[in-house]
Parts: sequence; structure tokens; C-alpha cells
Amino acid sequence: MKKYISLILAVILVLTLFGCSKPEEETTTATTTTTTTETTTSPFVTGGNPLTGQKKFAKSAKGKRPVAIVVENAEPARPQWGIETPDIIVEGEVEGGISRMLWIYADYKSVPEKVGPLRSARPSYVRFSTLFDAIFIHWGGSHSKAGYEGGYSTIKRLKVDDIDGINGGSLFGRDQTRGTSLEHRGILYGNNISDTIKNKGFRVKQKKDKTSFTFNVKNKKVGKDAANNVGVTFSSRTNTRTFTYNSKDLKYHTNDWQTDVKFKNLIVLQDSSTYITTPYKGGSTTYLNYDYKGGEGYLISMGSYTKIKWDVAGDKLNIRSADGKDIAFNIGKSYIAFSSTNNGGNVAIS
Repeated sequence: MKKYISLILAVILVLTLFGCSKPEEETTTATTTTTTTETTTSPFVTGGNPLTGQKKFAKSAKGKRPVAIVVENAEPARPQWGIETPDIIVEGEVEGGISRMLWIYADYKSVPEKVGPLRSARPSYVRFSTLFDAIFIHWGGSHSKAGYEGGYSTIKRLKVDDIDGINGGSLFGRDQTRGTSLEHRGILYGNNISDTIKNKGFRVKQKKDKTSFTFNVKNKKVGKDAANNVGVTFSSRTNTRTFTYNSKDLKYHTNDWQTDVKFKNLIVLQDSSTYITTPYKGGSTTYLNYDYKGGEGYLISMGSYTKIKWDVAGDKLNIRSADGKDIAFNIGKSYIAFSSTNNGGNVAIS
């Protein structure tokens, strides 16, 4: 009996050691892989107003074309109606030491009820509007003569969708409250823009390959050098546009238009320009055209400034850092100035 018990115990021991194990070739090792998902927050704004970076932006305006409105800057026209409202104001010389502005709105339904005084088209401003695929709004235009391509010819050559106050309509009118001459009283009724665009059958969806900006989520100095006072001279014939930084609201203020106007970003594009003298009303006038050859400039924001490089490629405005890297603006409205590199333009920053 003892022999049988010993035999049974031996069998159990063998089965325990060998019989219950898997063959070596079938043995697997369990590997535990830990995957870490890293959540990152982009330092740049996405969505919202493409010209200011501000989140508050009508859904109906997303992906739609902006409008670019020509507004004058003569003293009798100041303060201009609605000058605090554009997303971007562009300014440079047109002729005779006079500057003119282009007001750009990302949402044409946001243009206020009364804007102006409107003025006529000039080639440089028509050209700039195409960089944003904007619908161009003006009151009249210069005509081609003696080697000069006028505003109307530029509109036709570039096939720009434009709305002209000369043709009248419910979009335009004359202000009767100021004792100034007729040319300083032409106004635009912003609440009629949408119907006018629809009636003209203009394309409203914006092309994807047009100018777009990148914005910082949080305010950020753009350079190490201070920029508390800024003066921009378009040419030796023009006055200087002056700005003062306010450290409380973090914006640059100017009273040059006889009212307080403020911007988050100041952008100076230094460009060569060409003067062209043509006959005009028994005498002559000298127009200035910017060449859009690109070059250097300045980005000024948050009490600081940095040098930039810019160019126009394929009807798109590219603004980069001095070493050619992408650059971001701070959220808010911008002022863009053209300063002539060969006709006495100047930028003073302190």
C-alpha cells in the first residue's frame, strides 16, 4: 500500500512540475504599455474675427469677404464719421501731400449707419483691397492720363468688385450738418451694404489664399525696445501721424483726426513710391503710387517694437519678423501706414 501511495505522490509531483505548464514555444509575456496623452493649448487665437483676433464675431460673417472703404483725411473732413469702428485703417499719401485712408471691416454687416466722408479711388488703395479679397467701396476715382493709371483703370484691370458713390443708390448720401464744401460731405449708409452687395450679385465667399493674420491668445510684447511715442511720416510732403501708448488700456492713441482713436497694433510698411505728374483742371497734379515691392518695416504693440519684413506674393500680404519667421499680432484693431523709402518717409519711435 505504501508503494502505491508513494507512486501516486510521485505522479502528482511530476504533473505539478511539468504537466500543467504550457510548452515553451507557447509561453507569452504580458507587456503593459502606458500611453500619455499630452493636452496642449495653442498660444494663438483660432476662429473669431480674422482681422482683429477678437472672439466676438458674427457666425454669418465667417468665411465671407470684407469690405474696404475709401475715406478722406482733409481737415474739413475731421472728425470722420465712424473712424473708431474699422478693424483695420490703412493710410498713406495719394497726391499733393494729402493722405487718404482705407477702412477695412471683416464683417460688412457691422459697418455703422454713417461712415465717411468717402473719397475717390486711387491705384494704391485698389491694389491693397485685393490683398484681402475685399469688396471695394469708393466715391469716384482718378482717371488715367500721361503715363498714369488711374483708380478706375486699376479697378478694371484687376477685375475688382467695386461700389461707386458716383452711381448713387440708397447706399450713399450727403451730410447736411457740416458747413463744408460738397466733397467733404459724402457719406455711406452702412446698413444698406448687404442689400447692395446682393443686388450687384457679388461673390460673398472669401478666397482662401488671401491675407490672414495670426494673433496671440495673451498680450505679448513684440520686442525688447520701448515704443511709447510713435511718429509716422508718409513722405517729405505730408504731415506726421503721431501716437502715444497708454499703459492702462494697452493701446496707442492719436488725436490727429480731432477725436481719440486707439489701436492695439501699429504696422509700418516701408515701400518705394513713384510720383507721376499729370494735367489737371488747366494745371497739373502729382499723384503718388506705392510700388508694393516689399521691404522692411515695424510692428509696434504693447509699448514695444520690432523690425519686420514684408512682401506681396500672389495677391497676399506677408508680414514676418526681421529674420524671416512668422509673426503674431496682439488681439485688437490695427493701423497700417505706408512710409516711402525714396521720397522722404520717416518713422520715429521713442
